[in-house]
Amino acid sequence: MRLLDLLRKSTESLEAAGIEDALPDAEMIVLHALGTERLDAYVNNPEMGTADAAKIKRLIQRRRKGEPVQYITGSVAFLELTVQVGKGVLIPRPETELLVEEVIKTIKSEELRARSQDKTTGAASCDSRLTPHATLSVLDLCTGSGCIALALAKEFPDAEVYGTDVSKEALAYARKNAKINSIQNATFLQGSLFMPVNDRKFNIITANPPYIRRDELDTLQREIRDWEPMDALDGGEDGMDFYRQILSSAGEHLNPGGCMFLELGYDQSEEVKKIAGAEGFKDVAVMNDYAGIGRVMKAGR
Repeated sequence: MRLLDLLRKSTESLEAAGIEDALPDAEMIVLHALGTERLDAYVNNPEMGTADAAKIKRLIQRRRKGEPVQYITGSVAFLELTVQVGKGVLIPRPETELLVEEVIKTIKSEELRARSQDKTTGAASCDSRLTPHATLSVLDLCTGSGCIALALAKEFPDAEVYGTDVSKEALAYARKNAKINSIQNATFLQGSLFMPVNDRKFNIITANPPYIRRDELDTLQREIRDWEPMDALDGGEDGMDFYRQILSSAGEHLNPGGCMFLELGYDQSEEVKKIAGAEGFKDVAVMNDYAGIGRVMKAGR
């Protein structure tokens, strides 16, 4: 049997199991199993051995049962990173890339401003207080796979980046991902939110916290509901538990002029903005994702 025939059969098998994205999922699994590039597969359509066909069949069976394709292939692309994932760690989403891009934009704009402006004349909002000799410090809460922390550490190799999480399993992936991507300026600590960093202060704090309302957990896609860690999804009765905890303490851990970035769930931007305002944050702004949903909140202290 040739590769494309095996791909067709795999796609049909996933379709029969009710998998919505049957073709792209089958393609990802087949190419991963064979270690083959997409172009080579479609141009050369090589002959498959019995062992290869059996391996692919086993992986397709896992997908038929609802296991996320990212867990099956073991990794996902996140910006310029290869992020390993598996049971016990949340799979990075494209929306989270928007948060990282906003942080990078802010840091670079403030860095340029810091190099050309006398800070004694007054700080701008969300001023990260960078100078030509200052060290940028970043804290990523609920770090999970480490995708946010590592993307920022890679973009700013002279920065000191920390990630915290309560999950031992997730932190194992975060540390592994640092090694895989040859990143040495990121440190991962186990503990709830700010606890592992004690009274340390940072220029930038980021978080993609659990924000799904508890009564909506059972309505999630089975790939999420049955496979991804509930602790990384459950945001409490109204989905706001972690936003309240984070924003009530973040001011104590931000340097003067520091900036907070939060990923938001659907229809949560107005409520989180109110919480941020009540906690003394200024210049609160929300950036939409490509679907027009308020996805990233930026706030200065």
